[in-house]
Amino acid sequence: MIVIKWFLIVSLVIGFCWLLYAVFPTYLYRWFHPNVYINVKRAQSFALTFDDGPHREYTAQILNLLKEHEMKATFFVVGSIAEEQPDLLKRMVMEGHEIGIHHYNHVSAWFLTPARLKKEIQMCKDVIIEAAGVEPIFYRPPWGHLNLFSIWCARPYRTIIWSNIFGDWSLKKTKRALEAEMKSKLKRGAVYVLHDNGETKGADEKAPEHTIGALREFIPYAKQHKMNSKTLSELQKEGTSTWN
Repeated sequence: MIVIKWFLIVSLVIGFCWLLYAVFPTYLYRWFHPNVYINVKRAQSFALTFDDGPHREYTAQILNLLKEHEMKATFFVVGSIAEEQPDLLKRMVMEGHEIGIHHYNHVSAWFLTPARLKKEIQMCKDVIIEAAGVEPIFYRPPWGHLNLFSIWCARPYRTIIWSNIFGDWSLKKTKRALEAEMKSKLKRGAVYVLHDNGETKGADEKAPEHTIGALREFIPYAKQHKMNSKTLSELQKEGTSTWN
């Protein structure tokens, strides 16, 4: 009985510490910290951003689609994947897109020490510089998870979350449902997050096919409404240089 009691006490203490270290900072920083950004005030365009890639097949298709419609995007790449696809990172830069940091491994900051988190960010940055010859200025943590030290670890990068996330990593979100939701959320200054790789933990391998299918219908719709996708840097310049 005493052993069970102490086990429960220790479990509660550990659980409370984890909430303080991981869960609470995620939501407090997202909504109240001035260095965590969600969207852009008074911008005239919106931003398509893509996480978890690059993927040789799906990212290339997205780049083709963006080029066809003369739209720009920001790609938050996983370093361990990106170092195997340097040609795609070079192409992103050549075609006017932006590359951001999304950790070297696709791992949540909730389970990283400050030292390990800094290393994940630094290693991903190094891959981007080596492959594309550009230094990233934006950082988005996988799943949008932050911990107590994330803001300090991510200096001097701008930490970007999103204003709209669509669950497109799962095949449960059909192409038609995704397309409809993207159209309904279209708004100036919005930051959309989509996924160009379905091979990360928790994702469905073929899910990007739905994403690409939805984009084929959504992008012309956005253009009809005189809305263009810009890189995050362009969106910030277009607005008031102030983020929500």
